[in-house]
Amino acid sequence: MKKQVTYSADAKRCAKKIVIEKFDDIICGNFAIPSQKEMEQLIAEFIDYSFEEYQVRSKVIVKHPQLTEKQVNDKVSMLKKRYNNEYLENRRQAASAAIAEIKHLLGSLKDAIKTWRIKNLE
Repeated sequence: MKKQVTYSADAKRCAKKIVIEKFDDIICGNFAIPSQKEMEQLIAEFIDYSFEEYQVRSKVIVKHPQLTEKQVNDKVSMLKKRYNNEYLENRRQAASAAIAEIKHLLGSLKDAIKTWRIKNLE
């Protein structure tokens, strides 16, 4: 079973933006699909990083009033690390999905151009 990408809509928006911005390069044959690392950086614009340390700290204090300040800090640090790891994994998956979407869009564009050529140039 295929794992669903958490940010699939963001991946599609990113891919569409890249194809639109690089349309001239694509038509001229000068376009190269971004690498995984490049795509992870590009997709970061579309995926919010929203770890609110103050809110998390408040929730930890309410949920565990017996914890000392150091224990609260440790718990918040652990939760932040977990959030960062999930964020990076989601960003990797979204980048892979964006690359796949770019390939799909390029294929569709190639087919559309071929159809147009057949219809209008022959």
